[in-house]
Amino acid sequence: MKHVFKYIGKGLLIIIVAFVLGLGSLVAAIYIQEKGPWGKLRNGPWETNLDTGSAEAGPYTRAKVALFGTLALDPSEVVYYIAFNDSKGQPLDCECNYRLEGEDPGARWWSVTVYKDFHFIPNDRKRYSYSKTNIVRDKDGRWIVKLSSKPQEGNWIPLGDGEGKLILALRLYNPDPSVIENLDSIDLPSIIREGCR
Repeated sequence: MKHVFKYIGKGLLIIIVAFVLGLGSLVAAIYIQEKGPWGKLRNGPWETNLDTGSAEAGPYTRAKVALFGTLALDPSEVVYYIAFNDSKGQPLDCECNYRLEGEDPGARWWSVTVYKDFHFIPNDRKRYSYSKTNIVRDKDGRWIVKLSSKPQEGNWIPLGDGEGKLILALRLYNPDPSVIENLDSIDLPSIIREGCR
């Protein structure tokens, strides 16, 4: 009987070690994928991947969407652009001020949202994004959004007082065919660093 418990104990230990190693390798693979390029196509500081939300998405893309992009839609319904860096290639940082400059992209509706570690940045104004319907434009139809921990005039998204890396998400809902055909060359907002604390 003692030998039976010994073999059962060894078997359970092997199963537990295999489970931990398997789970660990899955988490590591998803983490490496997440830290690598988000998208297959680049357009300035913005990246996109038409596999996001599509039936053709591979296992790592599906896992990444499940963890970081809940409820992703098919590219015919929405194109997702993500930016981790400014227009000069510097990582987006909560301790810096930024200016997004752009004009309405070719889509029925669009939004630009700021995240810290894929979460909204808590703020008293409950302002996390701007969209086609609530942004203030100049007389030429262009717009500027300020990202700063200190209050700004006009379109402003508070960054809070904390530290950390920022992520910008630009969503183009019901994009024009010209957008789908030119994902790496359409005009997208510039992300300009204006200084850091």
